[in-house]
Amino acid sequence: MSTSAAMTTSASPRPVRFGVVGAGFIAQWFAEAVAQEPAARIVAVASARPERARDFAQRHGVPHAHAGFDEMLHAHGPSSADPIDVVYIASPNTLHAAQTIASLEAGFHVLVEKPFALSPIEAKAMVESARVAGRFLMEAWLPAFEPGVARLREVLPRLGRVHRAVLVKEQFSSRMGAYRAGELPAAFDPARGGGSLMDLGVYPVSLAIHLFGTPDRVTATGQLLDSGADSHGTVVLSYEHGPHRGLEVACLHSKTSVGAIDSVIAAEEAAVVIDDCQWPRRIELRGPRGQDPRALIEDLSVRRRGPQLGYELAEVCRLVRSGARQAGLHPLYASLAAVDVLAQARAQVGVRFPEDLQA
Repeated sequence: MSTSAAMTTSASPRPVRFGVVGAGFIAQWFAEAVAQEPAARIVAVASARPERARDFAQRHGVPHAHAGFDEMLHAHGPSSADPIDVVYIASPNTLHAAQTIASLEAGFHVLVEKPFALSPIEAKAMVESARVAGRFLMEAWLPAFEPGVARLREVLPRLGRVHRAVLVKEQFSSRMGAYRAGELPAAFDPARGGGSLMDLGVYPVSLAIHLFGTPDRVTATGQLLDSGADSHGTVVLSYEHGPHRGLEVACLHSKTSVGAIDSVIAAEEAAVVIDDCQWPRRIELRGPRGQDPRALIEDLSVRRRGPQLGYELAEVCRLVRSGARQAGLHPLYASLAAVDVLAQARAQVGVRFPEDLQA
């Protein structure tokens, strides 16, 4: 397993051509990464709000703006004048599954934003569609390709047996003011797949799966807003079998707290402390056993460079060019496992999505 993704890929006669679904802030980040990645080019953007698609296209030099997802797919097939290779789905959470499946069935590769899906049924249908279509599919869970997570993979064997980890992703929501003023932003609307678990909880949960595998038991608590979405909570992942038997990982998430708590992976020989589950930069090895547990053994911090999605984008371009059908650093089974954990956690906390009520 490689430990990091290069920021740029090797020269090629033609860049990987993307169609972007959605024109929100994460799509803006994607466009900023494309602007610095020679192996990528955005051909088209689609939004349910045509004015946002036009503004996005003008701002980022995208040649085609479309008033909707279906219009973009029909306009940029393989025999069109300006075809798309990969559909990047940055639309609301409730649309991820349907748009992924439609894109795959139309012959496109797909990069879909986290969360991969809202339910295990949706996630399995997406993976099956990719298998049948013979197309690349990946969840855009960017930590897998970050140099800080690569450093974590390298240092874990030095820790000895891991018994406890606390992984934290807390960030006071920029939409909380609007919610408290009486609006219902998507971030706090369960009808649109909102809430802290799906927005932020996915980071520590997926990091635990990335480092330790699928847990055997999920125990979750949380607090609900009047809207029915969760504002913050904790998910405990218990490993009862295999090489990590006895490990408990506490995943803390919150959209109502300032992110000021470090994450810690504690083992028999030492502990590793990181500043952020999403973009780990400050990484400190502390201990060792028998000495002050706060004593710094080694500073393993990394310096990331480039735009927020740069490492992820470079790896996607490399994989699509190579003919891969999924990512080795973030395979589809990991996305399926995360969706299942989040679904169990939601059920325990009492967050209900429309898909749950129809089941």
